[in-house]
Amino acid sequence: MFNLDERYRGLPATREQILALHTSLNTPHVAIPGKQAGPAQAFVVGIRGGQGAAVFVYLYLAEAGDCAVYLSGRRNSNADEYREDEGDALAFVESLGFMMDDANWRAAPPPQQDEWLKTLPVFFKDPKLVPAVVARAEEKKNVTTTLGRFLAAF
Repeated sequence: MFNLDERYRGLPATREQILALHTSLNTPHVAIPGKQAGPAQAFVVGIRGGQGAAVFVYLYLAEAGDCAVYLSGRRNSNADEYREDEGDALAFVESLGFMMDDANWRAAPPPQQDEWLKTLPVFFKDPKLVPAVVARAEEKKNVTTTLGRFLAAF
């Protein structure tokens, strides 16, 4: 069972730490307790750490510039446990309405992996640092500044 863990804001990892990456093909509208409801992207990521491997479910709420990270709560010491958690994670996000695709991380060439690490929201320390969110915030700031100048002219 996967539980929401508010301590996580992103899953920055190195190429070598990532065991698997699954991404959603669609962006269904989801409601997560304590978060603004809206369209979301889902990522299921397997990461190897010092104490074993863990599977994370990362839901990215682009409109809110927020995320929700779910984890099973156990570190997997063997491949069977890892595969079980990965299957449970995929079943969990599919139950929320996501259609998932295996990005086939291990077969992807290193330049493609590096590109994913730089562009996918799941790998940013904080969802507010995702380029699209930063650009949207800058756009809002520019609109507000322009509106303020326009109103000041009167």
